[in-house]
Amino acid sequence: MDNPLFGLFLALFGGVWLYFVFRDVARIFERGHRGNWFVVLMGVLVFVGASGFFGTGLAAVGFLELPNSFEWPVGNVCGVKSTADGKHVVPLEPSGRVQIYDANWHFLRGWHVGAHGGGFKVECPANGGVEVYTGRGQHHYSFTEEGELVSATTYPAADWPPGSGSCLIVPTSLPGWIFSSPFFSWGTAVIGGVGLWVFKKLKSRKSS
Repeated sequence: MDNPLFGLFLALFGGVWLYFVFRDVARIFERGHRGNWFVVLMGVLVFVGASGFFGTGLAAVGFLELPNSFEWPVGNVCGVKSTADGKHVVPLEPSGRVQIYDANWHFLRGWHVGAHGGGFKVECPANGGVEVYTGRGQHHYSFTEEGELVSATTYPAADWPPGSGSCLIVPTSLPGWIFSSPFFSWGTAVIGGVGLWVFKKLKSRKSS
C-alpha cells in the first residue's frame, strides 16, 4: 500500500461524510409524501458520486485493492501507448492503475501502480513489457503485460519520459463516466446535494 494512514483517513472521512448526508436524507423523507421519489433520486446521486470520488482516492493509494480482472471506467484519457502487437496500454492517473486493451478496445487486465496518488507515464519497449515512471518519488517499475512486477527502482529526474502519448476516449458506458474522473464523481454528488437542499428549502416554505 502506498500510504496506509492517508488511505485509512480518507476511508473514515468518506464514511462519516456519507453518514451525515444520509441522516439528513432520512430527516427529509416522509412516508406518503409525493416528493419522496425526488429525495431518493438525489440521495442516490450523492451516494454514487461520493463513492466514485472517495473510491478513486482509495484506489490511487492502494487502500482499495482490486483484482486484475476489474476494469475501472476510463472515459477520456491521455498518455495512452501501444505495444508492438497493437495492444493499448492506458494509464489511469486518478485511480493509480494501468489497464491493457486489445486492438479492438476489449479489456484484458489492469493493475495498481505505486504512484502515491500522483501522475505517472507508461512506456512500451519493443521487447515487450510495460514500463511505468512515477512523478512522485521518481519510481521506475517494470511489469510484464500480465501485470507482474519485474523490478522497482528509482530514476533521475532528467530521465522523465518525454511526450504524453495519445489522448482519446476509451469506450465507456454512460454510468461509467461518473467514475472515470473525480471531477465527474464529485459533480454528481454536488448535483444530488443541491437537489436535496432545494427540496428542503421549498418544503420548509410550504410548511411555514
